[in-house]
Amino acid sequence: MERIIDYEQKCREELESLGILDHSISNLQNEISRLKQDNKTNNKETVVKPVNTSVSIEEKEDDTFEDEINFFLTNYRQLKENFTEDEMKSILPRRKHPRYKDILYRLSIESIKEIKDLKDILREEEISEDDELLCRNLIDTEKRKIDCIKSRLISSVIESEEEIEEKNKLVLVPTSNGNTRVVDELEHIPSDYYDGFRELIQSIEDGTFKNVKVFKNNNNLIGISEVKAFKIRVVFTRLSSDTYALITAFVKKCDNDKLYNESLVNKVRDYFSKENMLKEAIKDPVFMEENEKNLKQLWNIISPQVETKCKKKGEM
Repeated sequence: MERIIDYEQKCREELESLGILDHSISNLQNEISRLKQDNKTNNKETVVKPVNTSVSIEEKEDDTFEDEINFFLTNYRQLKENFTEDEMKSILPRRKHPRYKDILYRLSIESIKEIKDLKDILREEEISEDDELLCRNLIDTEKRKIDCIKSRLISSVIESEEEIEEKNKLVLVPTSNGNTRVVDELEHIPSDYYDGFRELIQSIEDGTFKNVKVFKNNNNLIGISEVKAFKIRVVFTRLSSDTYALITAFVKKCDNDKLYNESLVNKVRDYFSKENMLKEAIKDPVFMEENEKNLKQLWNIISPQVETKCKKKGEM
């Protein structure tokens, strides 16, 4: 059974209940219309895409969309009081994401809920002056988040033909013997899966994060995510605002969840033992140059033009 959710309408209703609708997105349609008119008047060579501010989508009971939201929400909640627009941009999906607007409205709703909770504390509980100041600062921060999202929604309406989406950097986590695990794994996976792996890895690179999921129920996997397609997984984590570490890639064919979890946890533990080193290494041009060579090898393996012998190691 499917249910229809209009995230923009839900966002508006939540904002109206808070009395801050004018502060955030009530004039979104007017601003979009004005931007279109200004664009025509100035004779700029831009492409104006059709606007549909009614973002009705079908959300299936498999919770795929909520998995995606949890991925973006993790970094969204970690934005500090003095966050910059660039920091906000770095934790949002790219505009090419098929549910870009849905995700932005959904994140706005999370901010609205946070504002409601904080206002309830101010209204109903006796707290110190310091705690009251903290609550008010947190409310202002959440309002800033909503304003930034509003700005992103408006700016997505008019896009230049020459606009180039920035790509994330990928880092291949090395093994203890100096090889790169993902390259080793892909070399031993049947080539029938390569198109799928290429699509998943590209989705991390272009910021769309295909079918992304955050691991939540295992303390050993906190901070780790995966992108997935039928039977295949690429496990990764964020090293910096625009750099992601690829930890492991595999075909999930094993019905033994215990074996699968143990193997994944061991690989993630190995990553965590190198995490601090990698966060420093990505600032080193020599390391990144070597990483580029490894990435080239990875792309060559999963490129359809390359013939690769198929072995069935690496399947889990």
